[in-house]
Amino acid sequence: MVLHLDVGREKSVRALEKAMVEDHIILLISQKDVSIDEPDMDDLYKMGTLARVKQLLKLPNGTFRVLVEGIARAIITEIVSEEPYFMVKAEKFVDRTTKDLEDEALKRTMLEYFEQYINLSKRLSADIYASIADIDEPGRMADIIASHLPLKLEEKQRILETIDVKERVHKIIQILHNEKEVLQLE
Repeated sequence: MVLHLDVGREKSVRALEKAMVEDHIILLISQKDVSIDEPDMDDLYKMGTLARVKQLLKLPNGTFRVLVEGIARAIITEIVSEEPYFMVKAEKFVDRTTKDLEDEALKRTMLEYFEQYINLSKRLSADIYASIADIDEPGRMADIIASHLPLKLEEKQRILETIDVKERVHKIIQILHNEKEVLQLE
């Protein structure tokens, strides 16, 4: 999955600049409380997304717009340094699926619920459904569907921290079910 991020904090900009002169790989970690201007490691979640920096563009207001592509989930295993930016060691997680009948049934259910959600919400286009329908891996499909849902940070983090693919797909199906119910009541 590819997305744009706007980055303005000095530590984050330094980390991006370092990644750009090295391997273009960075670990994206969410802050627990976004109101903290200068977070330390305790203010950050431990699980994040290992990403490849595709493009870095300086904006007129001094911030940077970054185009990143997610590679895999990763968890911080060691803090190497906090200055001049956070440097950590992390363990990468790769989705493991069995490609059995249950996986296929869960994937189809999730896709059907997402289609119903799109039809009810009017926020997303049919093109999004079409691009997601072509995804073979249930874990990747669940992650991309989750990115299109109006979820709070804590809920997105819980999904990110769900390593087991079947469990993650079940969570997305439940969220889609709940969102559909809310939309039907509106």
